[in-house]
Amino acid sequence: MNKQENIFYCEQFPLANKYDPKWIIENQMGPNPIWLTDFLTQAFDLKPGMRVLDLGCGKGLTSVFLAREFGVQVYAVDLWDSPDGKWQLAKEQGVGNLIIPIQADARNLPFAEGFFDAIISIDSYFYFGTDDLYLKYITKYLRSGGKIGMVVPGVMKDLVSGVPEHLTSFWEEDCWGWHTPKWWENHWGKIGIVDIDIADVLDNSCELWIRWNEAIGFSDDTEALTNDNNEYLGFIRLVATKK
Repeated sequence: MNKQENIFYCEQFPLANKYDPKWIIENQMGPNPIWLTDFLTQAFDLKPGMRVLDLGCGKGLTSVFLAREFGVQVYAVDLWDSPDGKWQLAKEQGVGNLIIPIQADARNLPFAEGFFDAIISIDSYFYFGTDDLYLKYITKYLRSGGKIGMVVPGVMKDLVSGVPEHLTSFWEEDCWGWHTPKWWENHWGKIGIVDIDIADVLDNSCELWIRWNEAIGFSDDTEALTNDNNEYLGFIRLVATKK
């Protein structure tokens, strides 16, 4: 697919550029998950045959990406989306042999300890992972030396005086689960289970967010994102290795 055909074409995401925009839009459950997964996996070394937990995978776009691009065995876990849709999506994309769709709560998972080589979570970890003890729980399913990583929406600095005026129309209850890169780095690092590899921010987050909203025909947030211009809002990447 060339640049003219792909409204999501972006040099930052070379693997994501292969994917049909219509397919992404039809199966999305948030800002372009293929972009975000490409961004996250640039910090991983995934190899064919690895077992990967895709935690909070929604309809399974991210699971398809992982299976197609890296040949890994993906356990596609989500609480709200049924396994049927994810299984159908996997088969349609030719990776039915690599994806195991599971409906489960992120706090009550049906896996053996040390089962996974890697755990990833795109645009969902903040819903369940701000608990001080959650990292201890989830990493019991990760082998020693395995990597855990996430990309989530976050804030670039603490909201010490409350929500800035230009973001009041944008801000919702769930946004209070958004934190700074430093907050997440401390949150994962403080109990000594993992070594932090990366805690950074996706360049031009607001511009990419606006591009996504324009593609899906949603303009309500455009003014707030334009005015913010990456001052407060962004997509945060965190990657760590289990000790």
